[in-house]
Amino acid sequence: MKLKNSLLNALPMGKKLTIAIDIDGTVADSSKVDFTKVGRNPYEVMKAKPIKGALEAVKKLYSQGHTVVFHSSRNHGSKKATEKWLKEHGFPFHHIEMAKFIAHIYIDDRAINGCSWKRAMREIKKPNLPGKLARKKGLV
Repeated sequence: MKLKNSLLNALPMGKKLTIAIDIDGTVADSSKVDFTKVGRNPYEVMKAKPIKGALEAVKKLYSQGHTVVFHSSRNHGSKKATEKWLKEHGFPFHHIEMAKFIAHIYIDDRAINGCSWKRAMREIKKPNLPGKLARKKGLV
C-alpha cells in the first residue's frame, strides 16, 4: 500500500521525532528468557542482556531531544519488570508501550527493512528523514 501525502513527507528538517524502539532482539538479547514463564513470573525478563551498541545509540537519540518510546509485544503484566530492566541498564526513555503505536521512526529487529544500530544512527542523521527513506522505499 502506498502512503500518499503522509506524515512521513510532512516532517520539516530538524524536527524532533518520536522514535519507537522495540526491546527484544533490538536492545535486549532475550535468548536466555523463557517467555513461557513470563505470565507467572514477569521478572523472568530480567535475564536479558543489553545488545552491544544499543545503549550508546539510545542515549544519543535521547540527548538529541527525540522522544524515545520503547515498545514490546511482551505480556502486559511484565511492564514493570521491563521498565526495571531498562532503568537498571541505563536506557533513557520517555515511556513504554506494551503494543505498537504511531511514531515517526520504528527501530525493530523484525522489520522487513531492519538494520544495525550503526546504520539506524546514520539514517536518522540524513536530511528530510523520514520522508527521504519513504521515497527511497517507494512508499510515497
